Amino acid sequence: MNRLSKSKFQTGLQCEKALWLEVHEPDSADPIGESLRWIFDQGTEVGRIARRLFPRGVEVTEDYRHPDDALATTKRLLSEGTTVLYEPAFLFDGVLVRVDILVAVDDGQWDLYEVKSASSLQPQHITDVAVQTYVVEGAGLPIRRSHLVHLDTTYVYAGGDYDLSRLFAVEDVTEDARAFMSSVRSTLEKFRSMLDGSEPQIRIGTQCSKPYDCEFAGRCHAFLPEKHPITDIPRLSEKSLHALLDIGVTCVLDVPDGFRLSGNQMEAVTVVKSGKPYVDVEGLASDLSRLAWPVYHLDFETVDPALPLWAGTRPYEAIPFQYSVHVHHEDGSHEHREYLHVDGADPRRPLAERMLRDLDTEGSVTHYTAYETRILNHLAAAIPDLAGRIAAVKARMVDLEAIVRADTKHPDASGRTSIKYVLPAWCPDMSYSGLDIHDGQTASVQYLKAVRGLVDPDEAKRTFSNLVEYCGMDTFAMVRLLDTLRAVT
Repeated sequence: MNRLSKSKFQTGLQCEKALWLEVHEPDSADPIGESLRWIFDQGTEVGRIARRLFPRGVEVTEDYRHPDDALATTKRLLSEGTTVLYEPAFLFDGVLVRVDILVAVDDGQWDLYEVKSASSLQPQHITDVAVQTYVVEGAGLPIRRSHLVHLDTTYVYAGGDYDLSRLFAVEDVTEDARAFMSSVRSTLEKFRSMLDGSEPQIRIGTQCSKPYDCEFAGRCHAFLPEKHPITDIPRLSEKSLHALLDIGVTCVLDVPDGFRLSGNQMEAVTVVKSGKPYVDVEGLASDLSRLAWPVYHLDFETVDPALPLWAGTRPYEAIPFQYSVHVHHEDGSHEHREYLHVDGADPRRPLAERMLRDLDTEGSVTHYTAYETRILNHLAAAIPDLAGRIAAVKARMVDLEAIVRADTKHPDASGRTSIKYVLPAWCPDMSYSGLDIHDGQTASVQYLKAVRGLVDPDEAKRTFSNLVEYCGMDTFAMVRLLDTLRAVT
């Protein structure tokens, strides 16, 4: 019989095919990227800090490669009367679980605590707690209450040691967990029967990304064409996706005329089929006429650590550590200004002060999506004496993404308006693929590693150089994009 774990149980609830692959073909999983590994590392760090809520506990240190040793250590600690355990191991009904925190209470009962680095309670957390409670009780320990511990994003860090009573929210989920527990045994039986058979034939759908991105997504999506797969159609529902697969359509070019899609989706399909960009010349000219020259293209890079690093910040608050500005003149010439905070201290004030100088006082400030506006709002709230000058910058701002979305469609972008797709579509000589850092998540992770001393000085220096190149690419992309749009009006 295949031994399951709580993580495999959760995988099976999301997609039985993913569970089958995890058990029988684990090597077919997508590689774990740096950003995802950092998320795991943050979760581990949050879990260790949460133990301070219940001090003087004993950790079961054997890792996942030594489950039987972990079970033996847990049994020994319980027999010795240990009242607080971290990562104890339990096996029941063929399922192995490691409980984050287990605390003895009255009358031989225990309270169970599952720690998540999430900012709120989610439905998948209930099933996670439920299967743990099921196994621990099955192994002989009665559970009085089951809890979910998560970060509280209303907590404002004051510096120094964390105020654990405010950093964490502890929610009693006993009732919901026990309601689900009644189905655990039958679910396990279903999973085992499935695992004894051949690979389940489950089509791609919402389960590929909800509640988590599936580690086998690449394998399961490999049948789609590399160019213009139907999954590129904006906001395509699972029902429509499956309807297209039912008639053998995997490429946007093959979507039949009359297939029911939204107006925006049909426009995207039509442009892809035509092979020619669509431009609302009159609308684009009108929108671009609002620009005041010179134009200042602005882009921020931010970090949003689970555990706040600087006084006055909250868990998962987006903190800007870098910006790039390209000053774009009406004749097409441009110059670059930049700032990257490298000393590990709170970057917000020095960044904001330098940014206000680099943006001058006249000319439009363009950005791509509303993210930069949100960051400016955060800066104004955090640094009240600069709020007036930041408000003046906001009054000059123009969102290029909104203009692209309203006035253009390019077949190579397949209806998507992210600059990572729009730029190579309109400017095919440009791409992020050759950069050492080519997405914002990687930028954040590598920056945090560098400023927290988690890499050697030479690697930190390379990271800072790569960050300057990446962030500069974002604003140079806006220069090229705007020049291209001006040329087609």
